Amino acid sequence: MPSASPTPSPFIYWGQSAQNIFIKIALKDVTEQPDVDLSNDHISFEGRGVGAHGDCVYKFSIKPYRHISPEKSRLRVTGSEVLLDIPKRDTTARDESWPRLTKDVAKHAWIRPDFDKMDISDDEEEMQREKKRLEKEYIDKLTSEMAETQDKAIEDIKKNYLFSYSLFHLIAYSFILVKVIIGIFTTEDYNAFEDVGTVLIIAQLFSFLEVVHPILGLVKSSFVSPLIQTCGRNFILLVVIWNEPRIHGSSFVSYLVLFWSLADVIRHPFYMLTSMGLSLNFLTWLRYTMWIPLYPLGTGCEWMVVWLSIPLYESSGKFSLELPNTYNFSISITTYMYMHLLIIPVGLTKMMLHMAALRRKKLGSCSRTRSTTTKDKKHN
Repeated sequence: MPSASPTPSPFIYWGQSAQNIFIKIALKDVTEQPDVDLSNDHISFEGRGVGAHGDCVYKFSIKPYRHISPEKSRLRVTGSEVLLDIPKRDTTARDESWPRLTKDVAKHAWIRPDFDKMDISDDEEEMQREKKRLEKEYIDKLTSEMAETQDKAIEDIKKNYLFSYSLFHLIAYSFILVKVIIGIFTTEDYNAFEDVGTVLIIAQLFSFLEVVHPILGLVKSSFVSPLIQTCGRNFILLVVIWNEPRIHGSSFVSYLVLFWSLADVIRHPFYMLTSMGLSLNFLTWLRYTMWIPLYPLGTGCEWMVVWLSIPLYESSGKFSLELPNTYNFSISITTYMYMHLLIIPVGLTKMMLHMAALRRKKLGSCSRTRSTTTKDKKHN
């Protein structure tokens, strides 16, 4: 389990007079009384507010340069800061100026001098230059930290969205896969579309988001391959199968749903881990190997479903416009279906070449890593 992040220290600005030490803690919106512990040689603070690291708990603990008088100190909380007014204790050195706030000489990036509260006699011009330099340094650091915090928040939202998207598809296709396997092996004349069609349609409609993800920069890949796969699947499902009940009971439809589900049950767990910056060698191997049998099998079923549907659509005349008509032109879905039979193998070829290149890139690098590790062990 990863260790918890350390509690950040707030920026504090300190100044002094001959008798007192002034500490300004840069925390806004401190709604609850902070915990301040003072002793002769110790100053500690813990409180919640809005600082350089956002809205969280901040704390610090220091040993002052000389002894202080905690019983006479004063605490004041405003909307933009927390103020401490602490008297110096050493009577022999009450008029002596402290060279620093802390007893140790180490420099703390979060401790800065407050020149407005500093009773010193250095050159005024030099003091103003130093003041402006420190203020600019603080503003630049605060701006940088806020930008980093914003970028991290956006990255976390993106990771959680991609994880949830893949989790939804994993659950949906796992349900479909189990139902179809049981139906194929236990039910004669099994009708997969009637059994899981609604869930399959919902999952496939959401799959259009895979085309949008690369366009928005959510994933580092091209939108072309998911566009080909998503449009091909949804034409088969939402046009060819859904609108012709006579094809629902075909065994090719059942096996088509089976192969689609197997492919997505493998790839979506891989995407879930990838979105979190994780990986499993076996799951990576499955993702970039199982497409070799599943893509041709699934595409073959797609081809057969379209082929068997053509005479059904010719007899019903659905999605067709025959002459004569008001518009004086004819259109037939079966013409496009014949064209689609030619498009399917072209799309399959492009997807196979794309996946083969990815497989060489992903599994080739894994093989080289394992080979290098084995050689190192032998040398050792």
